[in-house]
Amino acid sequence: MIRRSPTIISIADEKQIAFLMMSKDGHIAHQAALPLDDAQPDGRLIDAVPKWVRQATHQLIVVPDYWFGNHLYEFHARKRSIITAFIERKLSLEQPSLTDAANFYDYAMVRDPDRRQMLYCTYLQEPLAYALYRRLASLAISPHRISTPALIWQATLGRHIDGFAERGIGFVHLTQGDCFLYFYHMGQFLFSRHIQLPETGDDPTEIHNLLNYEINQSFYLYSQKSKQSVDTLYMLAQDPATAGQLSELLGRDIVQMPCPSQRVELPDEGETFAVCRDFSALDLKNHDHPCISYKPLHKEITWRPVQWAGMAVGVCLVVLLAVEAGFLRQRQMDFQHRQFAMLQSASAKNPDQIFQELNQTINRISNELGRPSASDVMMRALLAMPTTVALQKITLDTSDAARLTIEASVNATHPAAFKAILDDFLTQVNHRFNLKDRPLQEKDIRIGLERKVHNDRKPIYQIHFSFELS
Repeated sequence: MIRRSPTIISIADEKQIAFLMMSKDGHIAHQAALPLDDAQPDGRLIDAVPKWVRQATHQLIVVPDYWFGNHLYEFHARKRSIITAFIERKLSLEQPSLTDAANFYDYAMVRDPDRRQMLYCTYLQEPLAYALYRRLASLAISPHRISTPALIWQATLGRHIDGFAERGIGFVHLTQGDCFLYFYHMGQFLFSRHIQLPETGDDPTEIHNLLNYEINQSFYLYSQKSKQSVDTLYMLAQDPATAGQLSELLGRDIVQMPCPSQRVELPDEGETFAVCRDFSALDLKNHDHPCISYKPLHKEITWRPVQWAGMAVGVCLVVLLAVEAGFLRQRQMDFQHRQFAMLQSASAKNPDQIFQELNQTINRISNELGRPSASDVMMRALLAMPTTVALQKITLDTSDAARLTIEASVNATHPAAFKAILDDFLTQVNHRFNLKDRPLQEKDIRIGLERKVHNDRKPIYQIHFSFELS
């Protein structure tokens, strides 16, 4: 059975990259964090990356939100070739320094509140992201997908919030020492903000006031970007009372999101892990959209099942042909064995017996060849008959000596005419069948007389005779 290679997930920021191999229960089976300086072309990443990372499939890399850019265009076409050509032309004009941007983007077709068709495009805009991807590709651990915490939350919120694509959504993710704000428009990520929280001891008032100010500023930025307001604000915090206290300061309701039952157990240090700490193992393992994939690699992965199917069909054909070749070879060997056995049995016989059998066979063949042909006999008999002779029955017996029997009727007005017809008939038969040694004579003929109905004066002569064919 073909064993599938294990998969890993990495989390990166501008300082470090962490590789994680998670077990089925959501715990981290292996982890390794490396400084991002080693990812530069002259770095030591190839020596520092553990062996279990290089032998696994790099399924997903999570990078900071600001490494992604997004644009929203009013766009009426839906044909993929037209959309991709438009996006790549826009990226080359708006991001001339990103020469490989045409290979790192994704898009979605959405409807605005006025039901206009809009094109939402995300692309990789951070130069450091391109350098990191090239370094990982040189180590043969290219990630299949690139995503951000905001896009992972987008997939999670879209599954749990009714009407997510029709409303303006704000999401507050409060962790120990950090707060992350995410805002979504028409079901797509619009922008995010990271707020470092002060250490206030047991009094959260200063934190609540800071969040109140930052969230209101974000509401204003959201209105500028989307020309609409935030409809609903959601929050994820370890203390459920935080949502109620912050709701009083904002003067609007905040919906508390339930904490995930199985969180990924990440190290405590650094913003890199803090932003992903409330994701479940399934959130990371199963996340495949929205994200960005390197276009040539995505095409290769897409065609991989077709290639495996072609290889499987080829293997099946090889097996079938091998079985057929084996079967034919076995039949040939069996035939050769039978022929060899027949030759051995023939060689074991007495030579006199063999010659006797050959003579008998030759005699049978000669007899078969010497037998007269029925069609030839019939033709010669018909040619020998005068016009006044009507054939009634002809029999060819070839059981022992070939013997021909003829029954016919002769139409004659008087006995003299009958005798003349009969003599002519016998002469023709003797000639056609080469009966010079034993010619047929009148005495060999059995003659009968039959009267016609209503005409007693005109008799019908019946003749019957047989002879051996030479």
